[in-house]
Amino acid sequence: MNMRDRFFVRALHGTLPLLVWALHFFASYALVAAQCSPAVITREAPSVWMLALLSAAAAGCCGLLLWRAWLRVRAADGEPALHDWAALGSGIMGLMGVVWTSLPLLMLDGCA
Repeated sequence: MNMRDRFFVRALHGTLPLLVWALHFFASYALVAAQCSPAVITREAPSVWMLALLSAAAAGCCGLLLWRAWLRVRAADGEPALHDWAALGSGIMGLMGVVWTSLPLLMLDGCA
């Protein structure tokens, strides 16, 4: 194993969309919990526009990472590396995860 193979950089590129999804999941539910606390609760809580903006930014980031992975796999001329396939698969899963996580958050009517 060569010390210049940049394993951790390649592993980060392969898992970055999943990290974006995890950050989106944590931030969106923490935002709803913070807005629905008794000290901050208002008539407009939770604020759906902030959740929509957060979800759009996360989906855009995952979409960009997916597009870059797709271009890297296509440019490999039939011999893409494993980490390129991992980046493509995690890009698909990350984008689907952000959308799936956003659906119940965007249907909120108010704090229960």
